Amino acid sequence: MTISVASIFDEAVNKDIFLNIIVDYRERESGIIELLKKRNIDTEVKKVSHGDYIINNWITVERKTAKDFLVSIISRRLFYQLTNLKEHCDCPILLIEGNPYKTDFNFRHNAIKGALLSIQTIWYIPIIFSCSKDDTRDIFYMIGKQDDLRAESISLRGGYRPKKLKSRQLYILQGFPQVGPVIAKRLLAHFKSISKIINAPIEELIRVKGMGRISAEKIREVLDTTVTKL
Repeated sequence: MTISVASIFDEAVNKDIFLNIIVDYRERESGIIELLKKRNIDTEVKKVSHGDYIINNWITVERKTAKDFLVSIISRRLFYQLTNLKEHCDCPILLIEGNPYKTDFNFRHNAIKGALLSIQTIWYIPIIFSCSKDDTRDIFYMIGKQDDLRAESISLRGGYRPKKLKSRQLYILQGFPQVGPVIAKRLLAHFKSISKIINAPIEELIRVKGMGRISAEKIREVLDTTVTKL
């Protein structure tokens, strides 16, 4: 039985997934932004210092068409960008849209292969190949989904000290009474920030799926009780 990427996407998009993609404003002409918004993916367009897309506030994707990939090799712009990605980004990825071996450029295959190997072995940056803009959109979603499922299934408490912004937020939320990985993720997805959760009344807290009144009352008790003696 053959399962298409699109069918996996359609099934997954209905689930409770926390996904945010920041897109560099120079990607407006690519058409990717419209494709993301058609799938109701939370998308923010602004200037991105390094890369083109930032998924869930920490996974940075440099997107290149097959032709742009080859041109950037010739101009050496690619290697400048890769250096910046490694220096400034926690999790950089290079996505190549199209087949760099099949363009109208007269480019030696060994030169392309050498560049691809260098990116992965010298810069340690993974390469993902996309066959179309729609495929790129689905790949972005799957990356975000995998990141979100990892955060959902792994408790961040104990001796763990997270470095990513989203993980630090979830770490704080899991310190509240009866808040595990799943509820922490839902709270953050609903309120968007820790400060809004802290200021939310009980009636607003219980609107979050899985958050009962007793749990909400315990959270408010922790937040509102005045400490008289330490």
